[in-house]
Amino acid sequence: MVGGNCRLAFAFGHRGDTFHGSQVQPGLRTVQSSLQEALYELGFIKKANASGQPCILSSRTDAGVHVRMNIAAIDIPEAVWDGMGESGFLTAMNDQLDGDIAVWGAQKAGNNWNPRRAISRTYRYRLEGCFDWRGAEKKQFCEWLNVFVGQHDFNNFRKVDEVPSTVREILSLKPWIENEIIIGFEIQGRAFLWNMVRRIAAALCGLSKGVFTIEKVLQALNEPNVEHDLGLAVADWLILWEVEHEEINLSQKARVLILEHPLSRPPNRYDNRANDRWIERAKLEQIMLCHSEWEGLIS
Repeated sequence: MVGGNCRLAFAFGHRGDTFHGSQVQPGLRTVQSSLQEALYELGFIKKANASGQPCILSSRTDAGVHVRMNIAAIDIPEAVWDGMGESGFLTAMNDQLDGDIAVWGAQKAGNNWNPRRAISRTYRYRLEGCFDWRGAEKKQFCEWLNVFVGQHDFNNFRKVDEVPSTVREILSLKPWIENEIIIGFEIQGRAFLWNMVRRIAAALCGLSKGVFTIEKVLQALNEPNVEHDLGLAVADWLILWEVEHEEINLSQKARVLILEHPLSRPPNRYDNRANDRWIERAKLEQIMLCHSEWEGLIS
């Protein structure tokens, strides 16, 4: 403990369509800046300055990506935390924040706990929202998914930026099924490259449409130093579902909650007007799915 402070971990979710991504950007509304403004107004933290941001996020997300669960860390006066506990913290934060972001869990962590060091991160992607998705039989779809599982160099499945390594390990990749129909996939790994999940989604859409063969996808994985562009799926259908850490149990709270989220089925792909209407409806379903989860987790 330093200066009577303790490290606090808190879980939150937010809509992706109302923020310019997660990280602070001057002059833009972002998740990190909104959280920090609320924390500052409540007197929990000091204002951000050149030395760094006082609120550290576990996972970074782009604009458009919805979040059911992310984790943040702050240093807060221990006396303040002891006086209000989790319930008081959640009430104070959610009273201060707008309705498109919700804080639903909080607990003390070790003084050196780092939210960036997650055991795993889990995303869900709703493929049926992509125009190029043509569906697949479960057996075939699982074969496609298994290609990505394990450790690979995902250089062809990322947005180019400076990273020490493009090698990542996919721990789990399975179909997202509603009413016995594959609507997308759930992917779990320790860490992901920028745009990695959306590029995997684009590859799966290409396989379903017959634009790519499985050999082409394997080439992109096995030849990381040769450019293979399999496309980039849109952000609208991606949800950061869960983040797990060793020292805190907020992800366990998320797993206890089991809610039904009936999702509508897309119409005939060649009826453009009906399909456009359904796309707008399905986007709202993505938002409602997150809101329902937050409400259940807060209560």
